[in-house]
Amino acid sequence: MLVTKTVAALATRRIPGSIRFKHTVPDLPYDYNELEPVISAKIMHLHHDKHHAAYVAGLNAAEEKLAEAQHRNDLAGQVALQPLINFHG
Repeated sequence: MLVTKTVAALATRRIPGSIRFKHTVPDLPYDYNELEPVISAKIMHLHHDKHHAAYVAGLNAAEEKLAEAQHRNDLAGQVALQPLINFHG
């Protein structure tokens, strides 16, 4: 979690000529069915490809809004976005 927040902070920092990276859902280092019978492949697929992907998409959207607020020097907007970034990040 700390690494994700650090990367998020670096990715949204306004540095002239810098590139803002988008977060992606990493591939699992194992197949969905390798945790069966404890966790079914169907549940792993749903959690990884839908649930986790939604958090990543939410983090990317929040960081995009944060970058826009930074560009406008909108401090209130930047502060207002912090809970959303913390939730998704």
